[in-house]
Amino acid sequence: MTAGETKAALRVLGGELSPFTARARLALELRGVAYELLDEPLGPRKSDRLLAANPVYGKIPVLLLPDGRAICESAVIVQYLDDAALAAGDSDCLLLLPQDPYERAMHRFWTVYIDDKFWPALDAVSLGPTPAARAQAVEDARAALRVLEGAFGERSGGAAFFSGSDAAPGLLDLALGCFLPALRACERLHGLSLVDASATPMLDGWSRRFAAHPAARRVLPDTDKVVEFTRFLQAKFGVDVSK
Repeated sequence: MTAGETKAALRVLGGELSPFTARARLALELRGVAYELLDEPLGPRKSDRLLAANPVYGKIPVLLLPDGRAICESAVIVQYLDDAALAAGDSDCLLLLPQDPYERAMHRFWTVYIDDKFWPALDAVSLGPTPAARAQAVEDARAALRVLEGAFGERSGGAAFFSGSDAAPGLLDLALGCFLPALRACERLHGLSLVDASATPMLDGWSRRFAAHPAARRVLPDTDKVVEFTRFLQAKFGVDVSK
């Protein structure tokens, strides 16, 4: 919880190791908004609390507003925070999406690409059902990262982050950055190098800057914890990685 001396008005249903929860939390941290993390236990049965807050998908994270309404889906939560600040007339706040309409559209586009193409491939590197599926997932993840290397060059404009800023990350940084612990855990578990100075030099530098940002240091889990959790999932789903 980052609520200072008082109880946070906003609450996040999620999990400490969930990359999508991390994405929503990073947005709140960057905006300096106090919130309380309500841990949603991992288990075969979803809690009544989660099902009431997100009856359509039953997934974390969910942002619970002070009036009881809920915002679901991590990318939607990030964009909601910008919209809410602008609607409130908070012109001095840190916006997580660019102000230019075209750039806003591009950052949304690449966020969808990350969730639809990169994350499923990275997830399958460790949890694919067969050695062949996991080998293909490695190639798919590397291909997606090469595409994102080009996207970084286009969207960053030579700045430190996808946001085009040297100071603060934005939506697209959070979209990819929330998966860095899983990526590093995957590299360690399988002896891979997915993001490095030879294959994706711009993303390599970006990943180090993002991980060093104060908001990321407060939110992103340690690689060791993600390695342990990935091994738990492999055992749970019967994934034989000895071959």
